[in-house]
Amino acid sequence: MTIKPQKPAAKIPVRVGVRKFTAERKLEEWDSNDLLPITLADKISEYILRIGDANAFCLNIVIQLLTKGKVRVDFRDSSERLQLVNEKDIVSRVEAVLVFDHWVAENQIKSQPPDATQRIMMEPPRINLPKAS
Repeated sequence: MTIKPQKPAAKIPVRVGVRKFTAERKLEEWDSNDLLPITLADKISEYILRIGDANAFCLNIVIQLLTKGKVRVDFRDSSERLQLVNEKDIVSRVEAVLVFDHWVAENQIKSQPPDATQRIMMEPPRINLPKAS
């Protein structure tokens, strides 16, 4: 059983600004998504896919965002600035961890054992040795 946060990540709107850089680290484009905020849950999903199962990295992003109201995340070719739409969504560190843990618990892949017994046979490949002449 997980403790639910006061407000789940799916109900926390976030504004995202993205800066993309060229190989020479020159600003290529600036995209500010001020008109359409996305949810924190969507952004967490994106980061989990983008950085893999580095939950500690993603957790630190969520903690910074929820405790300070904004965070900058730098990648090799881009930089993202996340900002809470509502300042009322700023919470304590403990509550921020609860928000992340609740998201992880809701989005865990629940695997079920197979219904039937499976038989898997591994055979080494056949080797054809050259014939002596």
